[in-house]
Amino acid sequence: MNVVVLYFASGESLYAGAVLLLAAMAISPYLRHPSLLRLRSLATWLALALIVMACPPFAWVVDVISVAAFALWFFASNWSARGQIQSRLRVAATVPLLILLLVLPAAEFRHRRKPAIVGAPSNHLVVIGDSISAGIDPHVPAWPYLMQRATGVPVTNLARPGALTSEGLSMAQQVTPADRLVLLEIGGNDLLSGIPSKEFAQGLDAILSTLTVQGRTIVMFELPLLPHRIAYGRIQRRLAEKYGVWLIPKRYLIDVIGRRDATTDGLHLSSSGARHMASLVADLLGPVLKIAGAPRLTPTPSDPVSSLTNEDCQKRDG
Repeated sequence: MNVVVLYFASGESLYAGAVLLLAAMAISPYLRHPSLLRLRSLATWLALALIVMACPPFAWVVDVISVAAFALWFFASNWSARGQIQSRLRVAATVPLLILLLVLPAAEFRHRRKPAIVGAPSNHLVVIGDSISAGIDPHVPAWPYLMQRATGVPVTNLARPGALTSEGLSMAQQVTPADRLVLLEIGGNDLLSGIPSKEFAQGLDAILSTLTVQGRTIVMFELPLLPHRIAYGRIQRRLAEKYGVWLIPKRYLIDVIGRRDATTDGLHLSSSGARHMASLVADLLGPVLKIAGAPRLTPTPSDPVSSLTNEDCQKRDG
């Protein structure tokens, strides 16, 4: 997948945009030459684009306030009048935007840190997901199987290629009371297919309400977002808080997909990508998984794991 697309999908451009806009605000009062003012305006709109493309899933009220604060500052900074009134307006317009540019990226940063997952220890894992977890190439072992082989932790992989969130309920109903740790990697197909956010919310709520029982730990991958699908991120965070679900920040999934030779088509994992994904999940779930010894997730040519296909995995799993 294109490195620029991955950069925006990771959400990192939020911070570059905030810094660029802060710099434009800082130098704006000292600019007089028209060419410099035009350059400042270009930097301002570039900064806004970087922030928007990062798709931070803030509440819509926060988005409205932010747009209003930006518009007010942009108008005040380009007002050609001189005098006390203009100076006061510029200060009044700058302060709210300055506060937002400091507070909102800091608030979003809390959602980008590695989650310190806690819960009752489990000796196995259940995965509910789509083709990233199920795999689409019969010659490429899916990451849950590679994780099982490397860590010795049994992994029940219920993922299905092309699965939508609405189909996740049937997977959730296969989870038994003995399954104390469940990982969700689902929703990407809804986003790419243009499923309305209301339907996505209903499907995810049904899955989580079915899975949530006392003593069970539920972990979910956060979805990389598109500007017109920011509601998906709001829904995930709202339902994660409602049901006590641990969210894995989207930058971790993007880091796996963005590695060299990690995918076969820009999205679905290759053998290399599947090993990186298995390593990531083993690391994140380490505090609640009973892993015997250090995971071995880099097969050598003589390692039977490296030559296994999905068909072999299914046969061996019985």
